[in-house]
Amino acid sequence: MGFSAGLSTQTPLSRTFHHGADLDALNQRFNTSKPSEIIQFTVAEAENPVVFTNFRPLAVAFLHLVTQARPDIPVIWVDHGYNTPETYRHIEKVIKLLDLNLHTYSPKMSAAHYNAVYGGIPPLDTPEHDFFSRTVKLEPFNRAMQELKPDVWLNGIRHDQNAHRKGLDVFTKGNHGTIRVAPMFHLKEIDVEEYVYENDLPDNDVYFDPTKGEEHRECGLLLQK
Repeated sequence: MGFSAGLSTQTPLSRTFHHGADLDALNQRFNTSKPSEIIQFTVAEAENPVVFTNFRPLAVAFLHLVTQARPDIPVIWVDHGYNTPETYRHIEKVIKLLDLNLHTYSPKMSAAHYNAVYGGIPPLDTPEHDFFSRTVKLEPFNRAMQELKPDVWLNGIRHDQNAHRKGLDVFTKGNHGTIRVAPMFHLKEIDVEEYVYENDLPDNDVYFDPTKGEEHRECGLLLQK
């Protein structure tokens, strides 16, 4: 979907999404809104929105919601090379089902190369694991943001996933000058499960994120400034 030439001449204060925006007011305004309402507002007001997904369990619900509002929205996926075979097969299925405008970013060093040189995935909470996370996920993600230059980064996080996310909100400041929008933030896991079931969507039950290791941990994307 194209944008009119007039949008490029807007000043930051005339746009809805910029780092000087009143996000508290937006969060209060949409505190009880449905995810679809938040998405509709966001894609209408954003200049260059993108989606980030890792195709984790239940992520298909978020992708389905967003592509209902804007089918051609760019979808960023970082393929770190350590996904399960089930995840890769699931991704192919979802790409076809939703006709995703997928932008795949991979590390500059393949998983096989990394394993050969560094001996595989390092233990959590070590400098080696920090380097691993930067190499296989943060660098490709940052490269995607630099190339696509979004003003809004839509993601599927929820408040009930871990302690760090509980302290966030629907609209928050993201890195690369973006505003992060989490339309499903106030939902619970059971709500998302019901959405997947009601819409007969395929899910990914065998998933592994080597940069998190444990479900309650952050991989680092939401911790970047």
